[in-house]
Amino acid sequence: MAKSFSPLGGDTVSPLNAPPVHMGLLTKLNLLAIGLIVATALGVAAFLIGQQIRDEESRLRTQGLAMAAMLAEVADEAISSSDMSNVASVLDGLVSDRDIAYVAVLDAQQRPLITRSYGDVAVPTTPLASPTLSDATATVQKIADRQQLELAVPVRTPPRLLSQTETAARPIIGYIRLGMSFDRGWTRIRANLVGALSVVAALVIIAVVVTLFLTRRLIAPIRQLLRAARAVGAGKLDVYVPAKSSDELGLLTHTFNHMTQRLAESQAEVATYQRTLEDKVTQRTKELEIATAQAYKLAQHDILTGLPNRALLNQRLKQIVAQAARDSHQVACLFLDFDHFKRINDTLGHDAGDQLLQAVAQRLTSAVRESDTVARLGGDEFVLILPGLDPAHAAFEVMTVLTRVRESFLAPFRIVDQTPTLTCSIGVSVYPVDATDPNGLIKQADTAMYAAKEAGRNAYRFYTADMNTRVQARLQLETDMRRGLMDDEFFLVYQPQIDMDSGRALGVEALLRWRDPERGVISPAEFIPIAEESGMIQALGARVLRDACRQLMAWHRQNMMLRLSVNLSVQQLQHDSWLSVVEEALKASGLPPRYLDLEITESVIITHPEKAVATLEKLKQMGVSITVDDFGTGYSSLSYLTRLPIQGVKIDQRFVHGLEQNRSDEAITLAIIALSHSIGLRVIAEGVETVAQYEFLKAHGCEEAQGYLISRPLEEPELRSWWMMQEEENRIVGRQSDMWRARAK
Repeated sequence: MAKSFSPLGGDTVSPLNAPPVHMGLLTKLNLLAIGLIVATALGVAAFLIGQQIRDEESRLRTQGLAMAAMLAEVADEAISSSDMSNVASVLDGLVSDRDIAYVAVLDAQQRPLITRSYGDVAVPTTPLASPTLSDATATVQKIADRQQLELAVPVRTPPRLLSQTETAARPIIGYIRLGMSFDRGWTRIRANLVGALSVVAALVIIAVVVTLFLTRRLIAPIRQLLRAARAVGAGKLDVYVPAKSSDELGLLTHTFNHMTQRLAESQAEVATYQRTLEDKVTQRTKELEIATAQAYKLAQHDILTGLPNRALLNQRLKQIVAQAARDSHQVACLFLDFDHFKRINDTLGHDAGDQLLQAVAQRLTSAVRESDTVARLGGDEFVLILPGLDPAHAAFEVMTVLTRVRESFLAPFRIVDQTPTLTCSIGVSVYPVDATDPNGLIKQADTAMYAAKEAGRNAYRFYTADMNTRVQARLQLETDMRRGLMDDEFFLVYQPQIDMDSGRALGVEALLRWRDPERGVISPAEFIPIAEESGMIQALGARVLRDACRQLMAWHRQNMMLRLSVNLSVQQLQHDSWLSVVEEALKASGLPPRYLDLEITESVIITHPEKAVATLEKLKQMGVSITVDDFGTGYSSLSYLTRLPIQGVKIDQRFVHGLEQNRSDEAITLAIIALSHSIGLRVIAEGVETVAQYEFLKAHGCEEAQGYLISRPLEEPELRSWWMMQEEENRIVGRQSDMWRARAK
């Protein structure tokens, strides 16, 4: 690391704008160390001096008490004999003892008998502290601003002068008053204090020197790290601080060096990334310019087909209308919507659907004039704008383009391995006849397109004023349906299905009706297509199945053992949750699945064969039976019957009605019956209204029938009454297969 990083010099970087340091770490450490040393030394010296003072006082006290006791022994005979010569010689001999300040021999009344003063301290004349002193006492007094230790010892009568009985309590005949001076002790203490302070000063000096040396060695690496940190902060990352110790500072130095190395490496990586980023920014800028141009195009064109989208269409149409207003020309708007495109899209898959839309766009572009605009609004909706039409020949020009557009869709498309055929419904509006603004022109063409769909699809319609009324009526009908669904205005009727052999009722077909508060009962032919287009068929179908299963179970409890048939639309079968709807209806009602028969149309088989088979197989596993409704009206072959898990076929009423009119319907009916029986399917005929139809179907093996000959659709109370009447007739008359013929007569 030392080879790749440069040592940090004192002036390698510019000064850092850091706050001023009022007291550095070195100063703080020195002050702390010196303060602790001085405080310790002074504390030790104070303790030693105090101890010496206490020792001095104790020494003087002990020495004084011993001296006073000795003088008391000498003075007892002197006081008794009133001869102080011996005492005087003893006192004179004490002059050499510098600790004694004065000595006084007192009589019993504390009158001085003999005194001696050693030095400049006078013998005090004040009474003793305790006039009735019987034991030795010691007190510290201040005389002439000098402290003295005064000791008082009683002098008792010599034993020789007392009888044996008086010896135990020797009377006091005087006192020894001895003053001990602190001067010599203080002198000695002062000398000791000076010596101690000298030692303390020497220790402090030594400690300061040692502390300064140690703290400088401690602070020096820190200062190096500080300079290095400032250098790093200024952007100089190739710094290296040598580690001079193996302690925590050494570890910190190694860590700092490692950090600077990593920062330098990161800086190099950032520089590399920056260069790379600059290159990428340059590249992305070019790409962005290209993408902006593409985005501008995409913002005005459909991504899938490349045709103008709604935004560009509106922009162009405004310009076209403005130009037509100046030139007194007309502009035609053709609104195209392809019939059953969603069904084809779901069948072939969305990828194939996208390819189909691209092919549609190509055919439309080829069918129009160069001056025309072809735009895609979304989904399978396209708009064609024909500008600059001469009012005298506008209708002819529009019909010419319209014919070419329709002819372009006669040939089937080739998508993957499929060849679907498309038809479209076209609405036409003309400016300024039908609308004077671009939005109104497209809206009126849209209205005309819905009129073409109502006319049976694969058609075109020019806008007329009454179309708006029809469209508004349709929208109002859809709104009322949603309200009716919430207000329970929809109800069920049931049309009986009988066994043609016995004439007895086997089941009922549940049919939906709508009783509007204002319009009355509305035919299913009016509201079912709207329900399928708006998506309400899911909610309506679920309600029909749920209510019908519940009602059938109620009849079973009344011993009316009927089978229930319910129609299943393409939209319902396509919905992923339909199986769960069936399961929930059966579970909630408690109806055994074998009593439920679902009727599907041929369109389900044609458009979704694989999905239909999978869903129907699951229904069959549940125990539900399946019947193909309106069979023979579609384009499927009878071979589909062998692929589907079905149990019955229902002959469409159009063939049943034609049994009395043409032989073609009779041949088709006979073929359906024969083929169904050959693969083990039961056959039921709907729409039986005459005895001749009934007899024909029965004679050729049709098992079941329903229609107005047997009964019209009945509400629940009417059906229960009808059932009871049939059961009563069966009970009285027995089995009568011709009872319906007799009743018709």
